Amino acid sequence: MNKIQKPSVNKVNKVHKPTKYNKHQHNCGCNHDHSHEALYGELKEVPAVFSYSTSFELDKEVTADELKSCLVDWVESLKLWVSDNKYFIGHIKIFAENEKGFNLWLSTTGKNINIKSSEKYQDNNIKNITINMTAIIFGTDEQTLRSITLENLDRRLPHRS
Repeated sequence: MNKIQKPSVNKVNKVHKPTKYNKHQHNCGCNHDHSHEALYGELKEVPAVFSYSTSFELDKEVTADELKSCLVDWVESLKLWVSDNKYFIGHIKIFAENEKGFNLWLSTTGKNINIKSSEKYQDNNIKNITINMTAIIFGTDEQTLRSITLENLDRRLPHRS
């Protein structure tokens, strides 16, 4: 992968004067990239997209918090894989549900994982579950994304039938 250089907004070279704490401020007016994160990829790169839905039964019941922890670990493992390979997350979204009113939503665009749950979230012991997910990742191909996503899911979920 080639490192992508962000173009300068202002073509006139300016001397950047740091603030008194030697840190850039986003509104400092220097036209300097303040993210300090290297971007990698190809220009006009097409993302890999993987959508997946599955329903299954776990070998034993788990609490809602145990399942939530497994799904958060799954998303964290995908984020780590993306970071290690210098890929870029468009988004990862997961919706898990069961017939007893359990609903859990997880999403990320690369930094934090946003988590929302139904009101009955804590009241559930879960044996049957349906998981719907979509991942859009720049820098990889669809087959690799599918393989890594499903392998990581299988490693993190409690044993299932």
